[in-house]
Amino acid sequence: MEEKEIEIDILQLLNAILSRIGMITAVTVMCGAFAFAFSKFAMTPMYTANTTMYVNSQTTVMSESININEINASTMMADVFVELLCSKTIMNEVIKQTKLDYTTEELASMITANSVQETPIMIVSVTTPNPKESVVIANAILDIAPEKMIDFMDGGSVRIVDRPDEPTVPSSPNIPKNTIIGLLLGFMLSAGIVILIEMLDSRIKDEEQIRNLFDLPVLGSIPKISVDDE
Repeated sequence: MEEKEIEIDILQLLNAILSRIGMITAVTVMCGAFAFAFSKFAMTPMYTANTTMYVNSQTTVMSESININEINASTMMADVFVELLCSKTIMNEVIKQTKLDYTTEELASMITANSVQETPIMIVSVTTPNPKESVVIANAILDIAPEKMIDFMDGGSVRIVDRPDEPTVPSSPNIPKNTIIGLLLGFMLSAGIVILIEMLDSRIKDEEQIRNLFDLPVLGSIPKISVDDE
């Protein structure tokens, strides 16, 4: 009996959603349109320049027979370099070279660095509203950071793998993604409101509902009668 009641309740909720599908569609479209417009016109486009560096725990070039311990040491050193990259010492040097009007904290917030999992490879990304500025900062980091980080660690070496290319497409906002999220949120919000209204509605709507609620036979019902105007 409980399974039957649950099934009927779900059907009632689905019917409630279908009966208000126009309103749900309108709210969904409005939320999607708002997300699109906000992403397109209100959010500042950001451009990301990416660079790649390779960290070596040895000061000399590795031999052909690479020791796993050397790779592990280089990987650990790369993790340390990620933390050191946005230090005030390096940020101050980057500001001096680029002559940009940023504080060390502002500049550090534009930079993200990660070591590729279980490898001594570092990927450094610089994100600003200006694509040329992103490249300038990224190149300054490549010019300054390797030597400074080696001095901090008192050993090892850092090699530049890739210098940054000037980005031509914004890395954010992701307008299609934001629009889809807006559509989904609009649908979930409107459908949730419809379901809530239906669940809070305690009115008896038909004889089938009486049978399900009270498990009693229905002796009779009053039909709806419409009188046409003469």
